[in-house]
Amino acid sequence: MEVIRRHDTVQRTFYAAGMNRELSRQEILKQVSAQIREAVVEAARYLDRASRSGEGLRVEVKADNTLVMNLDLESQRIIINRLTGSYPIVAEEDSASHDRISSTNTYFLIDPLDGTTSCKRFLGQRGGHVGYGPLVGFVLEGELAVAAFYSIPHRQLFTAVKGQGTFVTTFGEDWAVVESERKLIAPACTDMKQAGMLFFISPYGEAPVVEFLRRHHAVENIYRFGGFASDCARLAQGYEQIQLQFVVKPWDFSAVLLSAEAGCEVFCDPLGRRTPLNDWRLESNNPIVTLPAGTSGAFFELLDRMKQG
Repeated sequence: MEVIRRHDTVQRTFYAAGMNRELSRQEILKQVSAQIREAVVEAARYLDRASRSGEGLRVEVKADNTLVMNLDLESQRIIINRLTGSYPIVAEEDSASHDRISSTNTYFLIDPLDGTTSCKRFLGQRGGHVGYGPLVGFVLEGELAVAAFYSIPHRQLFTAVKGQGTFVTTFGEDWAVVESERKLIAPACTDMKQAGMLFFISPYGEAPVVEFLRRHHAVENIYRFGGFASDCARLAQGYEQIQLQFVVKPWDFSAVLLSAEAGCEVFCDPLGRRTPLNDWRLESNNPIVTLPAGTSGAFFELLDRMKQG
């Protein structure tokens, strides 16, 4: 098998019984999703072992004031080793790879440890509400097509494939599968006043929105657990219904597929273009709001009221 690039389009040629043929989109997604799941689980096994072994944490602060640990770097190495040789890779801790987002249309996205700060604080704990772990996505012809995230504290692998849904697989302490690929469908919530909202405060404008929604009793509750991927997985399971975050890096962004394929609506640049996920092309920053199906009109009406003062 080899990867051929023509006219900025990735094609796969399959060799079988002496015949060459291009793989269909469905075949590509099936192959890639299996590859991503294996990579994520292998990285999760390492992170789980590290949390049990008492391996010392080495923590550095990057130029953007986010944390990177030795666990991030080793997890990234493991994932890259699994994925190398098929498609280009964009990895969080490899800054030289970041330009590939604008120079190619098909590639892997790697966040070796989504929720690094949560991992630092809760390493070794099991269960609870806080989630963190490795996250890998796949962009096919400019469209987010596959995502997989393993929540270390919950021993759960969340996988989403565009057009096929979101699934969760639960593992036991011995890494045996306890429950295999249960499909997740986010419960309906037509009244935002009954919704729980997850948010992240950055310098990019979430705070005024959160304050406005709270002041007008527009949602039931507002809080945050773990990293971005953990939030997306929680929405897919119906624990909360709304997610607001205006700083979403490309390697984090793949997690939105978990909530979208479970039935939530995702809009990018909610204070500006309000682009549906299906029409969005990845940028260096990808502000999002995730909403229960059918509530976007009411939500954006509130935002317009906020803008008008």
